[in-house]
Amino acid sequence: MFEIKNVTKKYKGEFALNNVTVEIGKGLNFIVGASGSGKTTLLKIMSGMEQDFDGEVSYGGKDIKALTNQEKSYFYNNIFGFVWQDFNLIEDFTVLENVLLPQYLKDDQQTKNAEKILKELKIFDIASQKVKNLSGGQKQRVAIARELMKNPQVIIADEPTSALDEKNSKITMDILREISKSRTVIVVTHDTSLISDKDNVFELDKGELFSSVGNKLVKTSEPNMRKNHSLSLKNAFSIARTGIKRNIGRFTVSTLSLMMAAILLLTTLGGAINTNSQDAFEKLIDTYGEGLLDLSIVGSFTSAEGTEGNEDDQPNADVSQDIGGLYEKYASDERVAFTAFLQAMDNISVTVDGKNYTVESSGNAPVINKLVTGEMPSGAGNEVVVPESFVRTLGIDNDQAIGKEIDFSVSMYNWDTGSPVLKDATIKATIVGVADTTAVYEYEDQMMEFSVDDSFFFSKTALDDLRNQTEIKGDGINFLIRAKSPADLISIKDELNEQGIVPLGRFELVEDIVRLNTQTTEQTGSASTTIGFLSVVMVMAIFLITGVMRKREYAIYKVSGFNNRHLNLLNVAETLTVAITGILLMLVTSPLINVATEALFSVNILNAEMLTKGMLLILGVAVIAYGTTVLAYVRTNIATALKKGDR
Repeated sequence: MFEIKNVTKKYKGEFALNNVTVEIGKGLNFIVGASGSGKTTLLKIMSGMEQDFDGEVSYGGKDIKALTNQEKSYFYNNIFGFVWQDFNLIEDFTVLENVLLPQYLKDDQQTKNAEKILKELKIFDIASQKVKNLSGGQKQRVAIARELMKNPQVIIADEPTSALDEKNSKITMDILREISKSRTVIVVTHDTSLISDKDNVFELDKGELFSSVGNKLVKTSEPNMRKNHSLSLKNAFSIARTGIKRNIGRFTVSTLSLMMAAILLLTTLGGAINTNSQDAFEKLIDTYGEGLLDLSIVGSFTSAEGTEGNEDDQPNADVSQDIGGLYEKYASDERVAFTAFLQAMDNISVTVDGKNYTVESSGNAPVINKLVTGEMPSGAGNEVVVPESFVRTLGIDNDQAIGKEIDFSVSMYNWDTGSPVLKDATIKATIVGVADTTAVYEYEDQMMEFSVDDSFFFSKTALDDLRNQTEIKGDGINFLIRAKSPADLISIKDELNEQGIVPLGRFELVEDIVRLNTQTTEQTGSASTTIGFLSVVMVMAIFLITGVMRKREYAIYKVSGFNNRHLNLLNVAETLTVAITGILLMLVTSPLINVATEALFSVNILNAEMLTKGMLLILGVAVIAYGTTVLAYVRTNIATALKKGDR
């Protein structure tokens, strides 16, 4: 039994209800009055949808105003049933799927009971039809059937016949009269022709209870709050599966949005946009060789034409500089790939496996394009890196040369007296690496190259021995630094310049690349941020719009007994299904996606490694989609979302 005491409600300073006191018990009860009399407002207050009012309302001794969200959802799933003027069904679901909706919060779906109710209401033959294809009378019977599945103590009907013709109005009222024999049925209407002499009637006028006519007041027992009221993960996925099946378009848009967002984010992570500077540098490497990353550190030089005929690359002055200690400083620098001494030698004679080989002198400083196999000398013993051309002379493979011990007889110039004196030295060394010693230079706008076959690179231990034999003093041995990247090359060059050291190298060529890379990095960072932002905004917009469009659906769930905790689990099931489908779709379509990204960015973004990142990105974006959807149903107010008619 409802007990309503001194209930007052104002809208914009006007009374919707003014000090209403009334008791409503079992049987058929009508609340009547003209439009704006406060009928619907009283109904919302009695059902707990409106809690901002003065006064007291209780059902079976339970204070409706004090119900927690969990208690209210329990009431909506077990105690209160609702029949609406505009039916409030999920239009894309079938009749049976709508009727079973409240049962997802119980242990058993009770399909047989649903079929029994449909037969009693004479709509069993349309159980598999979508609600949107039904007539108004059929929809109203489906709505009643759904509420009867709750086995409620109270049926609250707000203008249940106003949208129906005379025939269907009579059918609906006959059903409600039959229900009222065992339950409390409250009908809000302005149509007094529906009322019989046996009905309880409560008339409102301008918010006040004008008259109360009742044959009897039958009290109801206190609500049983001990029934199960939860949504299992299995049932959540069952509802999600039904929703996807009935709204395949919405599901497709959601899936594609997650996949597209992940692919766009993947293009930024995969460096698809940042390829210009790298491509340019690789072209220079193809032209000039890996020696493009070298800095030559020499004690003195004359810049007549610069290195290899390029005046612009070198300073236009004679230079003498102290380079002592620099080798040790940069040998272990993290920006350096390797270092190598540039000790020129003449009269090179090498004995290998008892056979003697003479190496013709080129008159050039040693050159290294790249290390073909092995490693650079560490300085811990007498070690040497030999030219690949020398290994071919031996008639063996590069790998076979590693570890061979060979005898050197060489001549080196001693400049300590100011004039060059050629002195001889010998040493036994172990081959630890084989190098490509091709020199590349530009002459009259044409690229020229030749192999510097006398480029032998000794460890510091071996070179110190040779220098001691030739009585060369000082520790300022010319050497080269191979930087790891263009940026490292320029960084080391600038650092040496600050110390007053002028290194030699093709810096202008590399500086152009570094500038391009800096510009590209800034542009790429901005583009990546924009793409990432727009990708996330796209997903949020799609899921937010979808959520707003589903507010009425969420309200129907809530009035069927679902609370936010239940909807959270349903949201998890829906989002996870969308994400998994997006991942599978990306895997299946990855060859086509690669064709597109190859055409747009010249990058294959969905290789095995990137596919894993793509799957993780889809899951990450799905979390954002989940959170966006939460905003929609958490902010869904039942009374507002289902609002129809006046007060």
